[in-house]
Amino acid sequence: MLKIMGTVLVIFACSALGYKKSAGISERLFLLREIEKTLLLLMGEITYRKETLPEAMLRVSGKVQEPLCCFLEETAKMAQKYQGERFACIFRENAEKYLKEWNVTQKDFEEFVQLGEYLGYLDMDVQKNTLEWYLQQLKTEIDALTEEMPVKKKLYQSLGVLSGIFLAILLL
Repeated sequence: MLKIMGTVLVIFACSALGYKKSAGISERLFLLREIEKTLLLLMGEITYRKETLPEAMLRVSGKVQEPLCCFLEETAKMAQKYQGERFACIFRENAEKYLKEWNVTQKDFEEFVQLGEYLGYLDMDVQKNTLEWYLQQLKTEIDALTEEMPVKKKLYQSLGVLSGIFLAILLL
């Protein structure tokens, strides 16, 4: 009886790991789409309302979901105080604080942080061009992820279940 319970638990645990990894892909896609929405809103605020970057970030923070709303709000407040620190440093610090724990790849995170290097201290046209360039890269990444997501999700789920069965047989 004890062996059967252990076998069931091993299969269940491995299956849960597969499903968690599968859910991570959906979470990554959600965050990338939320970043895209955020940047489109920021570009609109900067281009059409002629807002400064901190003001635009504060205004947009109320229109997006976690963790981006806290990230934008904190970054805007720190940038408005401006205590001699470069905007890129503020941007990176808050990105590490709010976005690092989410399911984004290291590449996604580094590209997002690099965006902060080009925002903040340049004129409006350069900021707009930078946002457009990053949005094109982001769109390509979202399209690729959307295309491969069903296959990867199914693969992770299947591998989780099969590895659980394999381990259960191996342990018996």
